[in-house]
Amino acid sequence: MTAEVRTGTVAAPARVRLSFLDGVRALAALYVVLHHIWLTVWPAYPVNKGPVFLGWLLYGHLAVAVFIVVSGFSLTVAPARRGYELGGVARFLRRRAWRILPPYWAALGLSVVVFGLITPELTGRAITLKGVVAHFFLVQDVVDSPKPNGAFWSIAIEWQIYFLFPLVLLLRRRIGPLWMVVVSTAAVVGSQLVGENVEPLHGVLNLTPQFLALFVFGVAAAMVLEEGRTAPRWLGAVGVACFAVFVVLAAVFGSRWIDHAYFWIDLLVGVGTAAVLAVLASGGFGPLRTLLSSRVFSGIGLYSYSVYLVHLPLLWLVDHFVVANLVTDALARFGLLLLLGVAAVLGGSYLFHRVFERPFMENRSLAEVMAAIRGRRVKT
Repeated sequence: MTAEVRTGTVAAPARVRLSFLDGVRALAALYVVLHHIWLTVWPAYPVNKGPVFLGWLLYGHLAVAVFIVVSGFSLTVAPARRGYELGGVARFLRRRAWRILPPYWAALGLSVVVFGLITPELTGRAITLKGVVAHFFLVQDVVDSPKPNGAFWSIAIEWQIYFLFPLVLLLRRRIGPLWMVVVSTAAVVGSQLVGENVEPLHGVLNLTPQFLALFVFGVAAAMVLEEGRTAPRWLGAVGVACFAVFVVLAAVFGSRWIDHAYFWIDLLVGVGTAAVLAVLASGGFGPLRTLLSSRVFSGIGLYSYSVYLVHLPLLWLVDHFVVANLVTDALARFGLLLLLGVAAVLGGSYLFHRVFERPFMENRSLAEVMAAIRGRRVKT
């Protein structure tokens, strides 16, 4: 990503909804679901004990990396059109909390019920007061405790990155996108090296510091939304090359190596994702943009956060009470869980979205939420 992107050949659409972002979120969320279906049947990560042709499902972690880049990009859409001014730190954090926390807390409650009350003999060890409190306050990445929902680790990291977003925008205004990326990436790499080599600071690694760099990549990519800017032609090649390099590394070195090298792999995939987003926002990658903006993918993307939040307890219920009682063969179990589990996740997540997420997207205060709920009751 460079500071100068005025030489592109495709004009960027002005102030239209970037519906392809919803499609990217949908694909990332669905990939996480597929990854956990695979992990349910063959729980030997990072080794693939299943069929070779399903080996591509090992890398669910990368979907989270994509989410972080998309978060940085999407949160910068509005600031990019007003000189990278945030519009008030307190206002931004309040709106982020209102958007993120209510459905998260509801999903935490669902996880406690499913894993702690419905099947306590098998999963009750995942539910402890310490773990629930740590997850409630979004400090599970710094407080070692049992995990009521294994997918929640990234929510804490993204929440903490929000507090650094004003600083990121300040860097963007003061030193430009290129140096913002350089400075942020250098700080992240330094943090990783310190965490790896200084024993008392080993806990820094729990913060997954590379995700801050990925977020910054997304912020930098959003500069194509400035008036008169588009992504240069070569940026698309950079994005494709990054993903191609990952595929080659995975094929040559295997999943164990990838798992140990995720810090660097995340940076690689983050650069590729940011480059692709910039090109898509400039009108490039037409067929891909059309696919991502389609009714199916953009529709799922609108409630992808709910998919991510509740897919694990829903998959567990389907597998434990239905699939595991019908089939014993691993591949048959995978196929049936794929069929029933995805349907249950999409349907259940949509209902969860309507009840616990959408009201907080459409209303700006608890009073408005309660009024909307009462209004629906009256209509029915």
